[in-house]
Amino acid sequence: MVSFPTLVLVADDGSPESDRAVEAAARVTESTGSRLALVHVKAHSPSVTGVTAVPAQEENLRAQGEAFLRRRHDQLADRGVTPVRTELRLSRRPERSVVRVAEELDAGLIVVGVRGGRPGQRMVLGDLSLPLARDAHCSVLVVRDGLTEAAGHTAAPEQG
Repeated sequence: MVSFPTLVLVADDGSPESDRAVEAAARVTESTGSRLALVHVKAHSPSVTGVTAVPAQEENLRAQGEAFLRRRHDQLADRGVTPVRTELRLSRRPERSVVRVAEELDAGLIVVGVRGGRPGQRMVLGDLSLPLARDAHCSVLVVRDGLTEAAGHTAAPEQG
């Protein structure tokens, strides 16, 4: 018998990929009776290596993140899915923060969107799906956009 997670955690950065992940997580919670939690990680590191963020920058990041989480919470609540928890983290390593939140909340499933169709694109765009799948203590659902071009990934039918 398959047991469903009691808590589903969505890693949400506000991107179109995250929008799809939030939608998928909402469907999972609706169909399984699970609870939903959101984590939003703001990049804490400045753009110049070796320069530390000043308190005003941190406060700005925190305010942006809290406003984003309120909007996402309200969007979900309007749909009939009320998140039981929202978490904002400021971090230089978003994947570590997501894993930590999942452990702290004892999540049974992490849902995340994937960026880019190829590994190089994912690396440049800051994709969390691979490190989460590797490091998380629980299962990870990676939601794709369905638009990845398959032409470069198809094999010719075998001749026999």
